[in-house]
Amino acid sequence: MTLAEMLVVLILIGLLSGGVAVIGTAGVQMANREAFDAECEALKDALNDARDRALMQDANRGVIVEIFYNRYEIKTWDDQKEKFYSKYVYFEKMQASFANGTIDTRRYIRVQFLPTGTINKGQTILLRGPGQLKRNLVLQPVTGRIRLSD
Repeated sequence: MTLAEMLVVLILIGLLSGGVAVIGTAGVQMANREAFDAECEALKDALNDARDRALMQDANRGVIVEIFYNRYEIKTWDDQKEKFYSKYVYFEKMQASFANGTIDTRRYIRVQFLPTGTINKGQTILLRGPGQLKRNLVLQPVTGRIRLSD
Protein backbone atom coordinates (compact mmCIF):
# COMPACT_ATOMS: atom_id res chain seq x y z
CA MET A 1 0.00 0.00 0.00
CA THR A 2 1.39 3.38 -0.94
CA LEU A 3 1.49 6.46 1.18
CA ALA A 4 -1.27 8.11 -0.87
CA GLU A 5 -3.59 5.12 -0.38
CA MET A 6 -2.92 5.16 3.37
CA LEU A 7 -3.75 8.86 3.54
CA VAL A 8 -7.02 8.30 1.67
CA VAL A 9 -7.97 5.48 4.07
CA LEU A 10 -7.11 7.60 7.13
CA ILE A 11 -9.12 10.55 5.79
CA LEU A 12 -12.14 8.30 5.15
CA ILE A 13 -11.90 6.81 8.64
CA GLY A 14 -11.69 10.32 10.13
CA LEU A 15 -14.73 11.53 8.19
CA LEU A 16 -16.78 8.49 9.17
CA SER A 17 -15.87 8.74 12.85
CA GLY A 18 -16.68 12.47 12.87
CA GLY A 19 -20.10 11.74 11.38
CA VAL A 20 -20.74 9.05 14.00
CA ALA A 21 -19.81 11.48 16.78
CA VAL A 22 -22.27 14.09 15.49
CA ILE A 23 -25.03 11.52 15.14
CA GLY A 24 -24.24 10.13 18.60
CA THR A 25 -24.48 13.59 20.21
CA ALA A 26 -27.84 14.24 18.56
CA GLY A 27 -29.04 10.84 19.78
CA VAL A 28 -28.04 11.61 23.37
CA GLN A 29 -29.83 14.98 23.23
CA MET A 30 -32.96 13.34 21.86
CA ALA A 31 -32.84 10.64 24.54
CA ASN A 32 -32.45 13.30 27.25
CA ARG A 33 -35.42 15.22 25.83
CA GLU A 34 -37.60 12.11 25.77
CA ALA A 35 -36.63 11.14 29.33
CA PHE A 36 -37.29 14.70 30.55
CA ASP A 37 -40.69 14.81 28.82
CA ALA A 38 -41.58 11.41 30.31
CA GLU A 39 -40.71 12.61 33.83
CA CYS A 40 -42.76 15.79 33.34
CA GLU A 41 -45.75 13.74 32.21
CA ALA A 42 -45.27 11.31 35.13
CA LEU A 43 -45.37 14.21 37.61
CA LYS A 44 -48.48 15.62 35.95
CA ASP A 45 -50.13 12.18 36.06
CA ALA A 46 -49.21 11.78 39.74
CA LEU A 47 -50.83 15.14 40.51
CA ASN A 48 -53.96 14.13 38.58
CA ASP A 49 -54.08 10.84 40.51
CA ALA A 50 -53.71 12.75 43.79
CA ARG A 51 -56.62 14.99 42.80
CA ASP A 52 -58.76 11.93 41.98
CA ARG A 53 -57.84 10.32 45.31
CA ALA A 54 -58.83 13.47 47.15
CA LEU A 55 -62.23 13.35 45.46
CA MET A 56 -62.74 9.74 46.57
CA GLN A 57 -61.76 10.20 50.21
CA ASP A 58 -64.41 10.48 52.91
CA ALA A 59 -62.34 12.59 55.28
CA ASN A 60 -61.85 16.31 54.93
CA ARG A 61 -58.08 15.92 54.81
CA GLY A 62 -57.59 15.66 51.06
CA VAL A 63 -54.26 14.63 49.55
CA ILE A 64 -50.98 16.52 49.92
CA VAL A 65 -48.18 16.57 47.33
CA GLU A 66 -44.86 18.11 48.30
CA ILE A 67 -42.54 18.82 45.37
CA PHE A 68 -38.86 19.16 46.23
CA TYR A 69 -36.10 20.04 43.77
CA ASN A 70 -35.16 16.38 43.26
CA ARG A 71 -38.33 14.42 44.16
CA TYR A 72 -41.98 14.58 45.06
CA GLU A 73 -43.87 13.06 47.95
CA ILE A 74 -47.55 12.13 47.94
CA LYS A 75 -49.24 12.04 51.34
CA THR A 76 -52.56 10.25 51.62
CA TRP A 77 -54.57 9.95 54.84
CA ASP A 78 -55.02 6.38 56.11
CA ASP A 79 -58.24 6.18 58.16
CA GLN A 80 -57.35 2.84 59.76
CA LYS A 81 -53.94 3.96 61.04
CA GLU A 82 -55.08 7.55 61.51
CA LYS A 83 -51.97 9.03 59.93
CA PHE A 84 -50.64 10.06 56.55
CA TYR A 85 -49.10 7.44 54.26
CA SER A 86 -46.20 8.82 52.17
CA LYS A 87 -44.84 7.74 48.81
CA TYR A 88 -41.59 9.23 47.45
CA VAL A 89 -40.60 9.41 43.78
CA TYR A 90 -37.16 10.75 42.79
CA PHE A 91 -36.45 12.64 39.57
CA GLU A 92 -33.73 11.33 37.28
CA LYS A 93 -33.57 13.92 34.49
CA MET A 94 -35.15 17.04 35.98
CA GLN A 95 -35.28 19.48 38.87
CA ALA A 96 -38.33 21.34 40.12
CA SER A 97 -38.19 24.94 41.25
CA PHE A 98 -40.39 27.90 41.99
CA ALA A 99 -41.67 29.80 38.96
CA ASN A 100 -38.97 32.46 39.42
CA GLY A 101 -36.31 29.76 38.98
CA THR A 102 -35.15 29.65 42.60
CA ILE A 103 -33.91 26.23 43.66
CA ASP A 104 -33.70 25.79 47.41
CA THR A 105 -32.81 22.30 48.60
CA ARG A 106 -34.47 22.88 51.99
CA ARG A 107 -37.79 24.21 50.72
CA TYR A 108 -40.56 22.53 48.80
CA ILE A 109 -43.73 23.40 46.93
CA ARG A 110 -46.81 22.15 48.77
CA VAL A 111 -49.94 21.31 46.82
CA GLN A 112 -53.03 20.22 48.73
CA PHE A 113 -55.97 18.73 46.89
CA LEU A 114 -59.19 19.31 48.77
CA PRO A 115 -62.03 16.74 48.83
CA THR A 116 -63.79 18.89 46.20
CA GLY A 117 -60.93 18.21 43.75
CA THR A 118 -59.69 21.78 43.85
CA ILE A 119 -56.20 22.95 44.80
CA ASN A 120 -55.55 25.03 47.91
CA LYS A 121 -53.37 27.50 46.00
CA GLY A 122 -52.70 28.10 42.32
CA GLN A 123 -49.08 28.17 41.25
CA THR A 124 -46.60 27.57 38.47
CA ILE A 125 -43.72 25.14 38.93
CA LEU A 126 -40.66 25.38 36.69
CA LEU A 127 -39.29 22.00 35.61
CA ARG A 128 -35.70 22.00 34.31
CA GLY A 129 -34.05 19.22 32.39
CA PRO A 130 -30.59 18.56 30.94
CA GLY A 131 -29.14 21.43 28.95
CA GLN A 132 -31.69 24.16 28.31
CA LEU A 133 -34.82 22.01 28.63
CA LYS A 134 -37.62 23.73 30.57
CA ARG A 135 -41.36 23.24 31.03
CA ASN A 136 -43.92 24.86 33.29
CA LEU A 137 -46.44 22.91 35.34
CA VAL A 138 -49.46 25.16 35.94
CA LEU A 139 -51.88 24.39 38.80
CA GLN A 140 -55.20 26.23 38.61
CA PRO A 141 -56.94 26.62 41.98
CA VAL A 142 -60.63 27.01 41.12
CA THR A 143 -60.96 24.20 38.61
CA GLY A 144 -58.18 21.95 39.95
CA ARG A 145 -56.83 21.73 36.40
CA ILE A 146 -53.19 20.73 35.94
CA ARG A 147 -51.52 21.80 32.70
CA LEU A 148 -48.04 21.17 31.35
CA SER A 149 -46.58 23.74 28.94
CA ASP A 150 -44.76 22.78 25.75
